[in-house]
Amino acid sequence: MRGYVLVRYCLLLLIALPIGFLWLYPQVLWCMRVSTSADFKLLAGTGKVYVSRTATAKQQTQLRHHTQTALDRIRRFWGDRRGQATLIYCPAQADYERYCAGGEGAGCSVGTPWGTSYLVLGPDGNNTDVIAHELCHDELFTRLGWWRVKRQIPQWFNEGLALMVDYRFSNPSVWEQPDSLEQTSPSSSENASLSFPQRPMLKLADLETTREFFGGNYTHTLLAYQTAADEVARWLAVVGRAGVPALTDAISNGNEFGEMYRQLERTKRRVKP
Repeated sequence: MRGYVLVRYCLLLLIALPIGFLWLYPQVLWCMRVSTSADFKLLAGTGKVYVSRTATAKQQTQLRHHTQTALDRIRRFWGDRRGQATLIYCPAQADYERYCAGGEGAGCSVGTPWGTSYLVLGPDGNNTDVIAHELCHDELFTRLGWWRVKRQIPQWFNEGLALMVDYRFSNPSVWEQPDSLEQTSPSSSENASLSFPQRPMLKLADLETTREFFGGNYTHTLLAYQTAADEVARWLAVVGRAGVPALTDAISNGNEFGEMYRQLERTKRRVKP
């Protein structure tokens, strides 16, 4: 009888957990239902890209091009692509706020404990850099799983890694030459509004969690991005592009992030002349 009661409570818990998760994060439910929504349609020739029916023909053409360019960039950076996220483009801010909690920024990633992930693009998200940024988050999520990313990967590394393929904030020469004529130097006047504030850098130890990374004001968040980008760019310059999948493979096999992050760098420094 005691075993029966235990099984019953376990079953109730398994039912309650996903329901509670969806109640706390209603944007996940909206994303899950996008394929049946009358307000969105599947963008032809893209596989899993849904676009609002309010998007113009020009916006749809641009989205198709930007998505393909971003996917190519991800394949080069990681060596291959394993992510299978559904991409949702919301040219209207109201829709973006419904599918992305808070509606801040140009894009956001929505992941679930059971492995499904969605990349939501807002009105300013229809460009290669934003899409590549979000795809990089999804690639890390796919290779390590939701739980491991949440529990073991510091937010500064998650964001810093995504910034390496986001040329609004990083120099593509860190790991490759520019892959498109549409890219411009981060120091150009066109990107001046995205410049980081000239303040003292933050400590990586203070940027471990999502709350620590994004919990401050606008200036704090920009400084957090700068700190993360500088650290990952420094590490990547030592270990090389192959260090990224090597790190995630090691973590997937049970190794601890901090130990492997440092070990890969030490190994590379020892073999360099």
